[in-house]
Amino acid sequence: MPLSLQALTNKLYQVRHLWAVISFALGLSSYFLVERQPWLAAVLTGFLVFSWLLLLTEGLWQQRFAGTAMEGVSQGFLKLMLQAVHQEAFFFSLPFVLLQWSGGAEYIFFTTLVISAALVSIIDPVYFWLARHRALYFGFHAWALFVALLVLLPLIFHWSTDSALTWAGWLTALFALPSFWRFGGPRKWFRWAGLIAVSCVIALAPRWLAPLVPPLTLSLEERAMALSFSRSERKPLVKGEVFTSEEVAQGLYAYTAIKAPLGLGQDVYHYWFHDGEQVDRIPLKVYGGRESGFRTWSHKRHIPVPSQGRWRVEVRTEDNQIIGVMRFYITP
Repeated sequence: MPLSLQALTNKLYQVRHLWAVISFALGLSSYFLVERQPWLAAVLTGFLVFSWLLLLTEGLWQQRFAGTAMEGVSQGFLKLMLQAVHQEAFFFSLPFVLLQWSGGAEYIFFTTLVISAALVSIIDPVYFWLARHRALYFGFHAWALFVALLVLLPLIFHWSTDSALTWAGWLTALFALPSFWRFGGPRKWFRWAGLIAVSCVIALAPRWLAPLVPPLTLSLEERAMALSFSRSERKPLVKGEVFTSEEVAQGLYAYTAIKAPLGLGQDVYHYWFHDGEQVDRIPLKVYGGRESGFRTWSHKRHIPVPSQGRWRVEVRTEDNQIIGVMRFYITP
C-alpha cells in the first residue's frame, strides 16, 4: 500500500502543473459558454469542495499515519493535492478577471493579487516556501477560496454579484477556520478571541472593500451614447462621443449590453457624472443568459445647463462595483 500511494504521489508530482492549464481552459470555456454550459463550473465546484475537505481533515491524516511508513507519503500527497486546488481556484477564475476587467484603476490591486497568486501556485520553490509558513499559507488558502467563490456562486446558484461578494466573505471565513486554528496554537481564551476577530474581519472585509473588487461574472459587451433610441429594436440611433448643447437639449441615451450567467438577475445602475460630479443615478434590471448581453438603457431627459464639459456614465452594481464606463463630451 505505501508503495502504491508513493507511486501515485510521484505521478501527481510529475504532472503537477497540468492542472493549471486544464483549470485555465475550463475557466475560459465557462466565460464564453456561460449562458449555455454552467455545468463546467459545477464540475469544478465539486472538485473544489472535495479538495477543501481534504484540507479540513489534515489533522486527522497526520494523526492516523503518525509514526508509520505512510506518514511522509501522506503528507506529500496532501501537499500536491492542495497545490492542485490552489492552481484550480486561481486559474479557473483568471479568465474572468482578465476578460471582464473594466479597465478601471480601482481593480489594479485585485487583478495584480490574483495574477501573482496564480504564478506562485505553479512556481514550486516559492509555493513550498510559502507552505512552510503557516500564517502566510493560511492567507493564501483563504484568498484562493474567496476568488473562486466570486465566480462559482453566480455561475452555480445564480446569485447576484452583490450576494456572491457577501457570501464569499462569510464562507471563506468559515472554511478557513481550521487553518487559523492550527496557526493559533494553544486554545486559550485569547486565542479564541483572536480567532473570532480575524474571522469577522475576513467575513466583513469584502463589504468594506466592495468598490475594489470587480463583478467577475458581469461584463459590458456593448455600450453607446445616443441622441435617439429605437425601443422596438432595442438599439441606439445617432450614436457619438461628442455632442453639442443644442443636440442634447431633448436628452441623451446611455445604452449598455451586459453579459451575465444564465438564470442570474440583478439590479444595476447608470451613474451620470458631469465634470466629476454625480448628477443622476438611474436603476435598471439585468437578466443573464443572452450571448451578446442583456440590452438595457437609461434616458436622461434633463441635461443640466450649462451642459458643456466632460461627461461619463458608470455602470455599477448595488455594491458600487463598476461593470464599465462610457465617456463623452458636450461642447458649447
